[in-house]
Amino acid sequence: WKEAKRLARDLRVDLTRHEWLCATALSVLTDHFKEHNIYPKTFALIGDGDGFLGALILRCLSSTNIKMYAVDLPIVLVFQARTYETSNPRATMSVLSAVDNDRQTDITFVHPKDIELIPDGIDCAIALVSMQEMNAFSIASYFTCLRRRSTLRSRFYYVGRLLKELPGGEIVSFYDHPCLEDDEVFIDGPCPYLTHFFDQCKYPNGPQLLGVRVPFINYWDGASWHRLVRLAPLT
Repeated sequence: WKEAKRLARDLRVDLTRHEWLCATALSVLTDHFKEHNIYPKTFALIGDGDGFLGALILRCLSSTNIKMYAVDLPIVLVFQARTYETSNPRATMSVLSAVDNDRQTDITFVHPKDIELIPDGIDCAIALVSMQEMNAFSIASYFTCLRRRSTLRSRFYYVGRLLKELPGGEIVSFYDHPCLEDDEVFIDGPCPYLTHFFDQCKYPNGPQLLGVRVPFINYWDGASWHRLVRLAPLT
């Protein structure tokens, strides 16, 4: 959290529930890495928004030679590039394409349609509340991509709403993610840090005391789940 606060200050952004989410998720992962004595070097971030999580990983794991794949929509990747440039001016960046997929840069930006061009095995993939915005086909394509790049020490950590209705009416269910019996599951349960958050604003959902809305404490929308797993490779 201290490093997250320093990063927010360098980026000149306020500390909000988003920064808290990124810091807490990374804390869960680093504890797991230490417990299992693993040192991931290749990360894939799926839907990192403004890039705060990726920048935080590069800072907290600076002793490791990290390779980062940032997968998101093109317009969002523009904002992520700005975040990486501001937080780590020495980092090298590139865009993955069919004609140029082997450049050795610190950060590689990837359009979702090009995920199968990623040439490396993925040590750790992360999707924080991003897959809940995808339809079943898109989610399955990410699982397939990661299985093709899964190693004995790979990890996939994803967090999202148990149920969410997309704008087109499709219901996205955490229970319907394409898991296999051979997947090795380390964490699978309600996400403890996605229950409530503090904010000066009063959102619609929050606790009440004697019928009066308690200020500053707000509930996240809907129940959330988190899962940490080693995906079984495709055979």
